[in-house]
Amino acid sequence: MLPSIQDPKQQLYSDIDFTSVTSQEFKDRAILTVNNERSMEINNKVLEFMPGNETVYKAVDMIMSEDPQDQLIFPEEFLNSLTPTDLPPYELKLKIGCIIMLLRNLSSSKGLCSGTRLIVTKWQQNLFR
Repeated sequence: MLPSIQDPKQQLYSDIDFTSVTSQEFKDRAILTVNNERSMEINNKVLEFMPGNETVYKAVDMIMSEDPQDQLIFPEEFLNSLTPTDLPPYELKLKIGCIIMLLRNLSSSKGLCSGTRLIVTKWQQNLFR
């Protein structure tokens, strides 16, 4: 339990060499925070120390409504600032080898249930039309 984290690499992972770190060294570790904002702050700081290129995925940020008033009531900046429970943030930063948590049940027979920890192994594009 740490009251504040100035240097997460030193405070949480001082026993890990980040120049040759593997996902296996993180698989039995977890960081618990009281809110999503703090969790993302720590995740992004730790991600900086991991080797490899960072990829940023952004959420769709438009209102699909037939009422034009909705676009005035909910501006893009407001929508992008939200981080509701059980949804990824508007801007998700990832690297190959980082650990992520599945937020939705995809296939319980294959063990892909909400809360399952997974390791990013490759990138693919996901386009909605």
